[in-house]
Amino acid sequence: MTVAIREATAADLPAICVLGQEVNRMHHEAWPRVFAAPSDPHVAAPHWQQSIANPNAATFVGEQAGQLVGFITVSLVTESSPLLQASQLARVGTVCVAAPLRGRGIGRLLMHRAEQWALQRGARYLRLNVWAFNEAAQRFYEELGYGVHSRILGKELSRVV
Repeated sequence: MTVAIREATAADLPAICVLGQEVNRMHHEAWPRVFAAPSDPHVAAPHWQQSIANPNAATFVGEQAGQLVGFITVSLVTESSPLLQASQLARVGTVCVAAPLRGRGIGRLLMHRAEQWALQRGARYLRLNVWAFNEAAQRFYEELGYGVHSRILGKELSRVV
């Protein structure tokens, strides 16, 4: 079956909330001290709504036989610092494909659409964050030509008495 990629509308928000729980669950299972436990999917509606209603952001959905099977959020960011070249870039926030349909090219279609959207708005660089535990996502992005440009390190601190 063919998957159609289109820009999300407010009517897609309930399905995005449900799919978003898959991402949340995976992150929580890997790092429960960092990521919140899955709960009512619709509690996250304001979070997902930000990429639908914002003129500097977009959410694209993959639809198959009338069902949403994946989504991606992307936004424009302008970086400016005395130490960096000023640049307009795009940032992918979340990529989600329904678990039973992973590995069928839906994620690639979503990433391609986000890249097109970014280019159309003047971005020349696309950035995303992948958590260290998510090796499958790291391989996926590397296959699409993404590489490590920086590393964010963290350390859990304990109270010293």
